[in-house]
Amino acid sequence: MTALLWHLGILAAAAALAVVIVRRIPVIPPKPSGPPRTAAAAEPADRAFAQARWWEHRLVSTRDDLPRFRSLVQRRLAELAVERLRRRHGAIGPGRAAEILGGELYELITVPVTAVPTRAELARLIARIEEI
Repeated sequence: MTALLWHLGILAAAAALAVVIVRRIPVIPPKPSGPPRTAAAAEPADRAFAQARWWEHRLVSTRDDLPRFRSLVQRRLAELAVERLRRRHGAIGPGRAAEILGGELYELITVPVTAVPTRAELARLIARIEEI
């Protein structure tokens, strides 16, 4: 019986020591979940500028490279046009899409181009996508 009390005493002392040690460990406050409000307001603008720089870089780098234009720019323009059509007009068929987009834009996004469009042509076609 004495051995049992001795073991319980040691166990209680160990538990008390553990509590003291755990309480002495400093608690690090969690990091804030997001940036301060002022930085959060600037984030969308930074993202917009980054996307604009991405487009500018892609357009400049594909000016004389038809396969690169097809893979980087033409495909992305098609994705943008399809997304605009889907959001504004719902599920539509190819005939209706060609009618909404116009012949030149529809051809740009559906047929592999044989020549890289000029800056003026691209500006006009991108403006057309924005109008949708």
